[in-house]
Amino acid sequence: MLEELPTTSLVLRCATPEDITTINLLDSFSSSPTRDIHRAMEQYFGSVDPSTHEHTIIYLVEFEGMAIAKAELMLPGSDLTENIGYVKRVIVHPNWRGRGLARLLMRHIVEQAQNVYHLSAIDLHVWDENLPAIRLYEEIGFQLRHRELYYRLPLLPE
Repeated sequence: MLEELPTTSLVLRCATPEDITTINLLDSFSSSPTRDIHRAMEQYFGSVDPSTHEHTIIYLVEFEGMAIAKAELMLPGSDLTENIGYVKRVIVHPNWRGRGLARLLMRHIVEQAQNVYHLSAIDLHVWDENLPAIRLYEEIGFQLRHRELYYRLPLLPE
């Protein structure tokens, strides 16, 4: 970590509808290859189907009133046999990276998943070039289940 933030100045809270502009701003800093695809299209990328998750909780980290990081926890629907959540869009503002904010968010999500939502597991996807995120997830205890390959055939105009 480059520089630790004083934890007394940090606020970790659930987002509200009033935070949509802030959430969109933080989402714009994502380096995910699919970040510009409309959210409804995400069911076609990766192995999570948003229709199986009834509710998404967005967590924000604020420093002196400014949102500087976010992560989302998708909770499974009540009709599923497996009680597995899904983490997505863990994003830290570029000016605040390297200070442990993603770790703070992920530890909070794990605690909430276990103690509040009583999930049996949490899944996530990470791009193989995102080595800092991979190290973080493995440090927390996530285990690689499988690799997916994503192909695209660019079609040139005739």
